[in-house]
Amino acid sequence: MSQKPEHSSTYTQRPIEDILDFCVELGRRMIACGANVERVTLAVDRICKTYKLTDVSLFLLSTNIFLSARDSDGFYASRQLTIPPSDINLRRLQSLNRLSFIIAQDEPSPAGLMRFLEKASNTKTYSDRIVLGAQICAMSCLCLIFGGWIREVLCVAMVTVVMHYMLIALAIPGVDKILTNAFVMFTATTLTFILGRMGLTSREPTVIQTLVMLVLPGIPLVNAVRNLLCGNEMNGILQAAKAIVETMALALGIYLSFHLLGSPDALNKPFVSVITDPILLILLSFAASFFFAAVFQVEARDLWLAGLGGALTRVVLLGLTPIMSRLIYVTIAAFAASLYAELLASRQKKPSTYYVYPAIIPLIPGDLFFFTLLGLYNGNTEMVMSNGYDCAFSLASMSFGFVLSFVAAHYIRLMKQ
Repeated sequence: MSQKPEHSSTYTQRPIEDILDFCVELGRRMIACGANVERVTLAVDRICKTYKLTDVSLFLLSTNIFLSARDSDGFYASRQLTIPPSDINLRRLQSLNRLSFIIAQDEPSPAGLMRFLEKASNTKTYSDRIVLGAQICAMSCLCLIFGGWIREVLCVAMVTVVMHYMLIALAIPGVDKILTNAFVMFTATTLTFILGRMGLTSREPTVIQTLVMLVLPGIPLVNAVRNLLCGNEMNGILQAAKAIVETMALALGIYLSFHLLGSPDALNKPFVSVITDPILLILLSFAASFFFAAVFQVEARDLWLAGLGGALTRVVLLGLTPIMSRLIYVTIAAFAASLYAELLASRQKKPSTYYVYPAIIPLIPGDLFFFTLLGLYNGNTEMVMSNGYDCAFSLASMSFGFVLSFVAAHYIRLMKQ
């Protein structure tokens, strides 16, 4: 690894060092905004080729990024950075991804690359009030899909506000995510039982099932399986392990609250949506994806397109669920949602993640994963087997659908060219 000479105030970095500093910081910020490994790899590779670096080696995990390369003079350098916890911000991710194309086109001086990065990172974001309002609306839609009604929606809205500010407060001192999840869900479940005893709801499990979706690492789980299928095994294993532990923390918090304030029998109640009207389900899916897109900081003019992705996914699910197995209809729905995002993003010169994340909200098997772990805590073998089987196949099917859509979009672009 190249190092600056000690006791020297006149040291000037070589261009390759400026380039690598820029690349690892760009990759670090993209991952922190929610980018997948392939997106970062393509951006870094594009920049290194622009400046004619050779022997490029990029090692990327969800926690660290390491990059080494050699310039035309044979000088070798390497850089390594730690990646902070991910906080999905699709608007900033779009700006950072576009930056790699701008650099490849204009080829600015390596010494000034960091100024471009700071400018691209300085994107507008929705205020905390707007994000909180979007969270409440999105969670209310999910509550209705899960079988809740007006009283349950009101309970979900009240507890969502508490969870929102708890997550902000715990993030300031940097409390570990595992402890945060356990504490937040224990508090949320306890508040739900208190509201139930006050007569505000008689469907506490439905409210709790909805609330867990606010903090369940559904997208990291999907990305983990996708990495496993795309050859990024190390990333996939680490992401999956992290998401599983964080989910177990959620289940532990709920489980403790159930046994302190609730009836353990409530764990075995069926969690089945009472909504059968397809039009209503499509509208609720549109609204859920629309508001989650706002939470993910998608630009206001693109929110309706993000909502259409969620509606499209629900239409496919409604049409195929009665006639196909879960493995098939989830694969096709994921393929449709991802292909929609790929083609739309290609047309608008944006990363596909910008539209994929909101579109797959109806597909994320967060409830299945949650009840699998909850069954483990409760010793309910039937709950573990039924939900665990469906969850595993849903994740695999979604990831396989993503891979198929990526291949299809690639060949469509080649045909256009």
